[in-house]
Amino acid sequence: MNQQETTALLHHIGTLDGRIHRLIASGQQSAQTICTWANALADVPPMAPAVHWDVRRAVDHFYEQHGGDRSAQYRHVEPVDVLAAWARCKTELMNRHVDPLPEANPDDIEAYLAEVRASRRAVAAGVAPPVEQRQLTSRQPAPEVAARVAATGSPIPPEARRALAPYRALQTRPRNLRRVAPDAYGVGTFSPLPVSTLR
Repeated sequence: MNQQETTALLHHIGTLDGRIHRLIASGQQSAQTICTWANALADVPPMAPAVHWDVRRAVDHFYEQHGGDRSAQYRHVEPVDVLAAWARCKTELMNRHVDPLPEANPDDIEAYLAEVRASRRAVAAGVAPPVEQRQLTSRQPAPEVAARVAATGSPIPPEARRALAPYRALQTRPRNLRRVAPDAYGVGTFSPLPVSTLR
């Protein structure tokens, strides 16, 4: 945040908290307060629509009494409170972010790492939304697969089902063993030969 953005933020805080309004009422004290806040919040973006961040909303959240938190009654918001709110947002963003595959040649280690770092910095600064890994089932199935499931109840083509049929019994083996059923693929119970056959 620059000084102009910090001035707008302090004006917003002043509408919520008379203590801040009195703090920035005089010219010299107001300039000093703006400079102090701007230096402290230099790395905090005022707004980051890509990641749904608004510094004014973070300030509003401080003054809202959640879970019996009444700290706003005893002290006004400080830059550290805004920094803490942005740190929580940034941590949540980075936890969701999955590094996209860089376009740089992997053999060019410097360029490859530079691209990865630039991507992470953009997300951490709120400039770019996190790149999230999509689930394989997040999209609708292809029309031919949907038609096959509707017709046969399975996405596996009929010719593939016929080819797999000899191996289906292997799938039932663990279930049979759990039910203490005879194992069709087992060796069987060992029974020694009668003594008479050995003579």
